Amino acid sequence: MYTKLLELVAEIIAIDNSDVILVENFFEPVSCSKGEILENESKVARYLYFINSGFIRVFYNQNGNQVTTHINCPSGFITSFNSFVTGTLAVDNIECITACEVLRITKKDFDVLCNKSQKWADFARIIYEKSLIYNEQRTNDIVALSAEQRYLKIVKDNPAMIQNVPLQYIASFIGIKPESLSRIRKQIIS
Repeated sequence: MYTKLLELVAEIIAIDNSDVILVENFFEPVSCSKGEILENESKVARYLYFINSGFIRVFYNQNGNQVTTHINCPSGFITSFNSFVTGTLAVDNIECITACEVLRITKKDFDVLCNKSQKWADFARIIYEKSLIYNEQRTNDIVALSAEQRYLKIVKDNPAMIQNVPLQYIASFIGIKPESLSRIRKQIIS
């Protein structure tokens, strides 16, 4: 259950057996069902999740519609980050799109882990930096790319998402209506 997380950590920093033990002590393995809400808006996010398998989305409600802001797959971290970091009420929800296997850690334990292990603190900083870069690129894509280009980028960079995530979530994620995505998909096929 810890293999993917440990492999990701080892890609970024050198780890030893004591680091493995820390991860096993602080991260709790959990199986989640399709449609399960892991974190709710208007509550403080309790956990940071590492996805071993499955797809999870972040969404918020706007005028009766769900707006998907993020879709994550293995091997990634996900939560309502602002809420998790600051301890404030979340404005978004975290939902399992498919059945998922995750590792989760509380904010308190995450802080203890980073304080106990300089390696883990370094890893967390690097992941944070990569997340900032990803979010900046996503913002640039939404501004600079057409809806078709944004869809094609997902097809190229993450084909598993296309196969496992309902089209209405993908459409919302790239900022269009499902009908528009259907038209784009038909044009691409023809």
